Amino acid sequence: MARQNISIGSSANDGTGDTLRQAGQKINETFVEIYQKFGGDSDILSSQISFEDSAIVFEGATADAFETRLTASNVGTDTLIRLPAASGIVVLDTSTQTLTNKTLTSPTISSPTISNQINDTNGNELVKFTATGSAVNEFTITNAATGNPPTLSATGGDTNVNLNLIGKGSGSVQIAKLAYSSVEITANGTASATASYIICNKATALAVGLDSGTTIGEFKLFTNKGAGTATVTPTAFAQGTTFALPQYSAAQTIWDGINWYLLGVDSDLTIS
Repeated sequence: MARQNISIGSSANDGTGDTLRQAGQKINETFVEIYQKFGGDSDILSSQISFEDSAIVFEGATADAFETRLTASNVGTDTLIRLPAASGIVVLDTSTQTLTNKTLTSPTISSPTISNQINDTNGNELVKFTATGSAVNEFTITNAATGNPPTLSATGGDTNVNLNLIGKGSGSVQIAKLAYSSVEITANGTASATASYIICNKATALAVGLDSGTTIGEFKLFTNKGAGTATVTPTAFAQGTTFALPQYSAAQTIWDGINWYLLGVDSDLTIS
């Protein structure tokens, strides 16, 4: 109902104001409306909601020392809080909550936990995740500035970590264009353990050591553009002790878990 004013007349006791009965009736009707708004009942005020000078206080089901206060942290500005026409629970900044059907625009997400998969705009699987208990190794994706390639790396707690790319069933891993990581060796020494392509380049004889491989099927390729013969001595060589590459010759080796093997031996190659 609209607010009811008690008429007090034009002057004291002039007989034009409300009677005591009329005034009392307006007072009673006003308090009934207040009680209905703040208690849902015309006789009893709510014992669970009250007001302070700067907060709305929710007592809960039991009157005790535990209360919830709704306050405004920045009262120096006009702030609009808009609630949608829907049921649900208010999202809190540090509370653990499950959100459903939310669209995030330009979010910054730090260390999210994804339990299953990421879907595309049609709701179809785009990337799926399978968790491993007590995992210590993972992928690291690194972007790059102009002129440099982005990197997908195997990283983690282990010192040496392989990176597996596996097709499903009899499917293959198709590569549009392949290039091996390379190291040029110009002085006697051991071939790089991390590069696949070794470029030999010395004007005189070059002695190259080749340590055992780390993964079955690992390749190691050699070319020699130097004038001196490059003699490679693997620690484990199935076909002999050494193989020698004269200038402009090449050799391809593969590791079977025990020995290195030469593949498609160059006619200029010498095996001893």
